[in-house]
Amino acid sequence: MKKISKKARKQGPESIKKKKGIQELKRFYHETIKGKITVSVLALVIVSLSLLGIISSVLNSHSTNSTLERNMNATACVTAERVEWEITSYKNIAADLGMTARLANDKAETAEKKAIIDERVKVNGLLAGDILDSSGASIFSGEIFADTAYFQAAMQGQTYVTEPIISEDQSSIEIRIAAPLWKDGNYGTEVVGVVYLIPEENFLNDIMMAINVSENGSAYMMDGVGNVIAHENDALVKSKDNSIEAAKKDSALKALAKLEQKMLNGESGFGTYRYGGVKKIMAYTPVENSNNWSIAITAPVSDFNKETVAGVIITILIVIVSIAVAVFMVRKLADNIGTPIQQCAQRLTDLAKGDLHTEVPQVSSRDETLVLANATQNIVTDMQTIIGDVDYILGEMSNNNFSVYSRARESYVGDFKGILEAVRGIKRSLSETLNHIKDSADQVGLGSSQLAESAQSLAEGATDQAASVEELLATANDVANQVQRNTENAVSTSQKAMDIGKQADSSSAYISEMTRAMEKISDASMQIANIIQTIEEIADQTNLLSLNASIEAARAGEAGRGFAVVAGEIGHLATQCTDSVETTRKLIEAALHEVESGNRIADEMAQALQKVIDGMDGIVKAVEAVAENSNEQNASMQQINETIEVISEVVQTNSAAAEQSSATSQELSAQAAELNDMIGKFQLEEMQ
Repeated sequence: MKKISKKARKQGPESIKKKKGIQELKRFYHETIKGKITVSVLALVIVSLSLLGIISSVLNSHSTNSTLERNMNATACVTAERVEWEITSYKNIAADLGMTARLANDKAETAEKKAIIDERVKVNGLLAGDILDSSGASIFSGEIFADTAYFQAAMQGQTYVTEPIISEDQSSIEIRIAAPLWKDGNYGTEVVGVVYLIPEENFLNDIMMAINVSENGSAYMMDGVGNVIAHENDALVKSKDNSIEAAKKDSALKALAKLEQKMLNGESGFGTYRYGGVKKIMAYTPVENSNNWSIAITAPVSDFNKETVAGVIITILIVIVSIAVAVFMVRKLADNIGTPIQQCAQRLTDLAKGDLHTEVPQVSSRDETLVLANATQNIVTDMQTIIGDVDYILGEMSNNNFSVYSRARESYVGDFKGILEAVRGIKRSLSETLNHIKDSADQVGLGSSQLAESAQSLAEGATDQAASVEELLATANDVANQVQRNTENAVSTSQKAMDIGKQADSSSAYISEMTRAMEKISDASMQIANIIQTIEEIADQTNLLSLNASIEAARAGEAGRGFAVVAGEIGHLATQCTDSVETTRKLIEAALHEVESGNRIADEMAQALQKVIDGMDGIVKAVEAVAENSNEQNASMQQINETIEVISEVVQTNSAAAEQSSATSQELSAQAAELNDMIGKFQLEEMQ
């Protein structure tokens, strides 16, 4: 039984059926014309519509975002200009008060000055105003403001606008606009005090609240350090909310902090960020002629993408409906084309498997599929006729009838003519072959008899030849043994000659050493001769000294008698020394002569011995050559023996083959007779 895998048992029958269904569906779409048409056209339609929808949605979204960016940037610029205008207006009012002569006049009454300030506050809708003297004290309340930045800037001749000032209880917010109070009201002269005004508490917040870019949009302002100074939610202003500082602890504010950092750098731009989980967009721009203030306009992205989302949804619906219509039309087209082709292909597949009787499918259309169905019908009909006729002819030939002929020659048209010609050729070729076999069988029978007689004679001759080869093999073995003995003797002689050569080399070395010893003796004798010559010279000097001593003793008379005796003895010793030296010289000369004779004899002996060594080398080489030749002769004789043995085996094989050939010839003769009987059973076409 076929083993079922654990995976298959785990999946169960339903899973296996589902898997087979998926495989059949894949085969349908990848291996059938109907499936390929459906997949190709639907893929083209779906891809085209999808690309159209995606491109239109992207273009719509891009257009919306571009328009939104331009509008928000424009709104931010307009708002910044409005804030700038408001601040400039307040600065102009303060500057105008600073050039009022009555306010700078020390002789003017305080009440008069207050009336001027109150009247200007009322006319311009301000909250309050005040005048500070050069020490920073209010001339109305006496409060000191000398340490404030706006007082110090105004005393330097500048008009200054403060950031929102939060009261200690955070109940109020105010901005002060300070201007220098010029002496006698003449601009550019001496600053004698400061005039400051306080606008409406929420005038900046009101500007921010007036901006309406979307349903949930808003605007806010920041000062030069990132604190919120204007917002519709004044709690953020009072708490001095700073997202840049908060982002150091809250990573969710990093995107907003990055945009606000650009605002601090005085840049204008557009960006996106997330705040409280809501994605927002923001346009920002600096406020000119301010203390590095910037305005930001923000709004949730969802306030603007409703139309874009609706457009995308409509586009998707249109694409889906178009795809559904395309699927219906493509399925219908694929069915009209693919089904007839599939049926005809299945019929041709059955025909290829040998089915000649199944009906051909009927097609009702009037296009190329009808032509395909008719062609399939013709193919099946013609194949039925042709294969049936070939079956008839080959069946008769299998029954030994080679006189059969085709019964449907008119059906073999076009390339099918080759089939009929091939069958005819087979029949003709087999008939000719069988006739030739019949003739050849007769010839084989006659030739086999002659071959049997020749094989018998060959076997007898091979037997005689084998006997002669055995005698030749015995003779060759004797010669090989003699050559082997000669080789051994030559090798032994060569070894002895080599030993004699080594002894001669040793003798030559000894003679060389003796020659060197004789040379040393000769050198020593020469040195002795030199010593003797020196002794002779000493003896001559001694005789001369003895003679001189005798002469001096004679001159001395009686006083030199003792000295004369000594001189006589010295002369006698010198004479004896001279005689001894002469005798020694003669002996040394005789020894040198004998040494020279010994050297000459030693040289002659060395030369003679060298000739003997050279002769021995020649003998050794000759003996070695004889040994090598003997070895080669021995190898040749062994090769001759091996060759003769091979010849003997071949002769024996030939003898056996001759006997077997004789038996085979007799068998062949019997087979030829049987072959004639078999060919006689065939009904052959008469050859012309």
